[in-house]
Amino acid sequence: MLNWFKVLSILIKKDIKIEFQTKETLVTLCLFGLLIITVFSLSTENNSLINQNFGAGILWSSVIFAGSIAMVKFFYHEEQNKTLQSLLVMPVPSELILFSKSIVFFIFLSISEIIIFLISSVLFNLNIFSLKLILGCIVFNIGYSVVGSFFGVISSKSSSKEILLTMLLIPIITPILMFIIATTNDVIRSELNSNFQTWLGLGISFDIIFLTLMSYLFGKILED
Repeated sequence: MLNWFKVLSILIKKDIKIEFQTKETLVTLCLFGLLIITVFSLSTENNSLINQNFGAGILWSSVIFAGSIAMVKFFYHEEQNKTLQSLLVMPVPSELILFSKSIVFFIFLSISEIIIFLISSVLFNLNIFSLKLILGCIVFNIGYSVVGSFFGVISSKSSSKEILLTMLLIPIITPILMFIIATTNDVIRSELNSNFQTWLGLGISFDIIFLTLMSYLFGKILED
């Protein structure tokens, strides 16, 4: 068991080191996320009209679409250098590869969300920093990172990577997307909604189910 944790830490350090060298994933996440938010900000003269009704949708649309593009970049070097095939011949469970990718992307996604939320709070005058939203973001980021890493491997073999990944990803993550948008709306409107626990249960259930399912299918996908 300790050896598996050691292998997992090596894989995580490898991906982080590559990202520090290329800076493609984090820059893509932040750049496209902020670009979408800026376009919405410039499209209206009164941003206060946006924050109450569309603030959550704008925030998470920017995260989702920027994340799908960044995920393609994230797996580009793996496909280009055939490192996934090299990892397959190693005597380690394929689940460790999925876990390492998910953990690293979770870190990058969380960092980019902090930057996006800070800029959004200024542009749209949003008060979105709360313990409820932080907890919701953690649950969402786990599910998004696991599902995104799984489908990132599939889409990396396609010539239409960005389109394929988005088409595969968004329908699957709809439950946690509904959860995080509902949570964000409650925070923006300062509502103490008792449905938060219900939504939180849905988000956690999604993470558990898809973490188990994707771990089981990941090895079979790599072999194919």
